[in-house]
Amino acid sequence: MKAIWINQKNIDRKKWDAMVENTPCALVSSLSFYWDATAQDWDAYLAEDYSYGIPVGVTTKGGIRRLYYPLFQKFHEPLGNKGDIDWIDFENSLLERFKKGELIVNNTVPLRIKKEQLLTQILTKEQYNLKTQAKRMLKKFEQSQLEINDKDVKLDKLLRVIITELSKKLNVFNPKESQTLYTLFNEAEKLGLLYKVGLYEKGELIGGLIGTQYKNQLLYIKGTATEESQKNGSMYALMNHLISHGFEHNCLIDFGGSNAEGVRYFNTRFGAEDVYYFHYSWDNSPWWFKIFYGMYQKIKGR
Repeated sequence: MKAIWINQKNIDRKKWDAMVENTPCALVSSLSFYWDATAQDWDAYLAEDYSYGIPVGVTTKGGIRRLYYPLFQKFHEPLGNKGDIDWIDFENSLLERFKKGELIVNNTVPLRIKKEQLLTQILTKEQYNLKTQAKRMLKKFEQSQLEINDKDVKLDKLLRVIITELSKKLNVFNPKESQTLYTLFNEAEKLGLLYKVGLYEKGELIGGLIGTQYKNQLLYIKGTATEESQKNGSMYALMNHLISHGFEHNCLIDFGGSNAEGVRYFNTRFGAEDVYYFHYSWDNSPWWFKIFYGMYQKIKGR
């Protein structure tokens, strides 16, 4: 069945989600609610009978529609009967439709576009192995007065704590990005796909982690705790609790992907192993757009 490019406005959400559901090991981030929450707009290279498809994030700058990687997304993931995908047609039509773009995919996608290799970490029950640093921090946590609970954790309150604490250290959340998280997590919770664990000090919520649980995969998305509690091993204890929950439900733990060495170090203290994926990029946009976009990036970075 031949595929065509189609905008999300014309995609049948029930048929799309059925395709995702029928794809072994598909990611929760491929479901329509996740794309609707995270992407400014999105298209899909989609078989007319919904037997296979590839979603991509789309944004418009200076009248040019370009392909981009939405915040909090995981991959632009091939779905359905992947063996039926005409990769040459996909690549040619992709470059024709989007003059500029970034495509984040796993290593199952054979493209000839310029790419760089990125890292994520995953953890199975067989790989789980606490390193010395993790054992030391977990022992400190046990000796503290801090408590962990994943029952009746209020999403709005936990997300406010996470955004507040992360914003103290990093300029990570503007109002639009914060709203994206609220929308994403609220929709995931309605669908029964959200996992939350909170950190408490004398009954007060001071940190926690949020992830999604889908198709035997527990994907960690966002979390933190107060700086003082982290000195007592709170982040190690929170993550260890999330991991234990995942294993109890026969889930693989997906740490979400990061090339930051500090994040990678933390993940590997539990025995997590590196998995490679790829960032493809191209720029065939008009010369005037390249100048405009370069100026925009400089102003944005100030």
